[in-house]
Amino acid sequence: MQESINKYLLRVLIFLVLVILVTIYVYPVIQSAFLSNIYINSTIVLSLLFGLGFCLYNISEIKNNYEILASFNIHKSPQYLSNKKGLLKNISYELTEKDGRYKFKSSRVDKILEFIDTSLSSARDTSRYLVGLLIFLGLLGTFWGLLKTIGSVGNVIGGLGIDDANVASFFNSLKDGLTAPLEGMSIAFSSSLLGLAGSLIL
Repeated sequence: MQESINKYLLRVLIFLVLVILVTIYVYPVIQSAFLSNIYINSTIVLSLLFGLGFCLYNISEIKNNYEILASFNIHKSPQYLSNKKGLLKNISYELTEKDGRYKFKSSRVDKILEFIDTSLSSARDTSRYLVGLLIFLGLLGTFWGLLKTIGSVGNVIGGLGIDDANVASFFNSLKDGLTAPLEGMSIAFSSSLLGLAGSLIL
C-alpha cells in the first residue's frame, strides 16, 4: 500500500507540474480572461488553490498515518500513538492492557473501522463539493456576463436611430454601443473557462 500511495502522490505532482507549464505557456490568454471579471475569477482561482491544498494535505496525511501504523508494535506502550493527533490518537484509546500486552477491545474494532471509513468519506465528499463549487462559480460568472450582454444589447438597440443624411454617425454609434455587450460575453466565457478548467484540475 505504501508503494501505491507514493505512486499516486507522484502522479499528482507530475500532473500539477504539467498544469503549471501549460499555464505559463498560455499565460497571456489566461491573464486577459482573468482580468475581464476579477471578482468571480479571483474566487474561482482561490477555490482551486484551496482545493488543491486540501487534497494534497489529505493524501500526505494518509501516507503519514500508514507509515506510523506500519511501524507500530501493538505490544509496546500505546503512548506512541497517543502522542499523535486525530485518527491515530483515537485508536490509542481503543487499546487495552492484559498481562503486560496490549490489544484492541474486541467490541470497539468495528467502531474504529467505521470511524476510519467516515473520515475518508468526509474528505472525499469535501473534494467533490469543491469540484462542484468551481463549476457553479463558472456558471455564475457565465449568467452574470449574459445578463450584462442582454441589458447592453437592449440599450444599444433602443438608442439607435438612422436617416439617409447621417449613416456614418449611425455606424459609429453602433460600434461604440457594441463594446458593452462584448465585455459581457468576455465575462461569461472567461468565467466558464476558468471554472471548468479548475474543476478538471481538481
